[in-house]
Amino acid sequence: MSAVTPDQPAIDAIKARIAAGDLAAARTACEQFLAGTTDAVRQSPVRAWLGVVEQRSGALPAAVAQYELALQADPANARLTVQLGLAHFQLGNGDRAEALYREALRLQPVFPLALYNLGVLLSERRDWDGAKRAFEGALGQQPQFPEALANLGNTLAKLNDLDGAARRYQQSLALNPQLAIAHRGMGLLYMRHQQHAPAIRFLEQAVRADPSMLDAWLDLADCLHNEGDDARALQCVDEVLKRDPANETARFERALYAGEQPETAPPAMLERLYDGMAGHFDEHLTGRLGYRIPTQLLEELSPWLRDFPAQHGYAPDVLDLGCGTGLFGAAVRPHAAKLTGIDLSSGMLDKARARNVYDVLEEGEILAWLEAHPAPCDLITATDVLIYFGRLDALFTQIASHLPAHGLFAFSTESPAGMTEDFRLQSEARYAHSPAYVERAATAAGLAIDRRLDVVVRTERAQPVAGHLYILRRA
Repeated sequence: MSAVTPDQPAIDAIKARIAAGDLAAARTACEQFLAGTTDAVRQSPVRAWLGVVEQRSGALPAAVAQYELALQADPANARLTVQLGLAHFQLGNGDRAEALYREALRLQPVFPLALYNLGVLLSERRDWDGAKRAFEGALGQQPQFPEALANLGNTLAKLNDLDGAARRYQQSLALNPQLAIAHRGMGLLYMRHQQHAPAIRFLEQAVRADPSMLDAWLDLADCLHNEGDDARALQCVDEVLKRDPANETARFERALYAGEQPETAPPAMLERLYDGMAGHFDEHLTGRLGYRIPTQLLEELSPWLRDFPAQHGYAPDVLDLGCGTGLFGAAVRPHAAKLTGIDLSSGMLDKARARNVYDVLEEGEILAWLEAHPAPCDLITATDVLIYFGRLDALFTQIASHLPAHGLFAFSTESPAGMTEDFRLQSEARYAHSPAYVERAATAAGLAIDRRLDVVVRTERAQPVAGHLYILRRA
């Protein structure tokens, strides 16, 4: 922000009040200065600092107004241009923010903060390659930039360069041992390798450095739960609820750790879970866990899919609920006239989109999406989806309303041997369902079980997870 020499003492006093956290006094000083002159050039630096006061106070539209007035008198001010871009980013105006960051770089090509802010914006858009270039550009201009190093680590982790991510986190922590995002990043890398003890150490450092980092508290709770320490896991989710009482993920996990039985998993928790897993989901599920449900389901459906065009004169429309990265979509694509995929996770949808097999991909919660899209569909599938629904009645009713007389609903469940209750929330935060309950819920919704097969859904901790494949028709 440019300074006008005769007014420097007044500007320095404003800056000192802001640095001391006395925003009210800083605002008053800015307003008094502005009232004393109509010279736009003299007003410009003070309007810029008044914008900072408004931005830190959460009054973002007022901040934007002050920055824009300041820029009218000082249009080549690259730093002020970035500050205006940041305010627009915080308001959710991503396109305007990006344009301002790029304009600042045109005005001042060596500007690591502008490149860093651009990288953060591109990360929010899940443009990992673009974010990587921006963070690397910032570090090329300012190598000792711990926040850029940590965010580059996050980006490399999303691109599955785990060694590169670890190096960037370590470099960041060497520069700033208290940087919470770097500690959390290291913790997530260890979680990804199922190494919970070192993950806990890094996540504890993260929440110690920044107690307001709610995701780190939730990650720490997950690790502690996996290590069997539900008492401390409860303390972590209580820390989240203390700061955000409406946090659905924390409320669900609190119920899980306390041994309660909520009826369904909240969408916010599933979105967070699968966005974090999207980059390595296929490798984890099909490799480490031996997941074959899409292949097994296609084998069971193949005769029906093969005969469908001859019987009905057209290929079936297929609706893939909880489509994830598109494992079943890729398998069923050759048989489908139209293939639609629905998922909560934008990260998973990015991976599904890259397969180029779906005609339509939409982000949304399944029940809400079905209610908003009443058109019938010949085949509706849900592989590894009902594990996040406890009570099935509302879902089955919606499915039945979307099936024509010849339609099928095919899905998988987990079901431990000897299970007698309707559904059970397991320690892994997945629901199991008894066959008796599935049949009762189906019948109540007007669906009949055509086939039920015993399957091994996955292998977990070297143990097979028992479950079923179901194919239902309209009754």
